[in-house]
Amino acid sequence: MADAFAAAVADWEKKCAVTQAAVQHEALRGLDEALVDGTPQVTGNLRNSRAVSTLGPVTVDWRTKKFRDPSDAVDNAIAGSEVGQTVHLGFRAPYAHKIEPKYAMVRLAGQRWPSIVGEAARIVKGRG
Repeated sequence: MADAFAAAVADWEKKCAVTQAAVQHEALRGLDEALVDGTPQVTGNLRNSRAVSTLGPVTVDWRTKKFRDPSDAVDNAIAGSEVGQTVHLGFRAPYAHKIEPKYAMVRLAGQRWPSIVGEAARIVKGRG
C-alpha cells in the first residue's frame, strides 16, 4: 500500500515538473512573440537582432550590421531553459535602446507577462 502511494506521488511529481517546463517554454515563446509584435519593422533588422540568454542580459553586438532571422536560435535557447532558471530576452542591435522609448516594445511585452503565462498554462492544459 505504501509503495503504491509513493509511486503515485512520484508520478504526480514527474507530471508537475514536465508541466512546469512546458508552461515556461510556451510562455517564453509568447513573450518573444509579444516582442516581435511590438517592434517596428522598417527593414526587419531590429526584429532579427533579438536573442535569448540564460547566462545574463543579452549583449549588444556592435560589429554586426545585418542580423539574420534568429527564430531557430531563440526557440532552441527557450527549449533548453530549465524551470527556475533566469532567461533574458533582448535585442543585440546597438540602436534598440533608442527605439524603446518611442515604441516601448520591451516594456509593453513585460507588462503582458502575467497574461502570457496564463495563456501558456491554458495551451499546455489543452494539450493534455
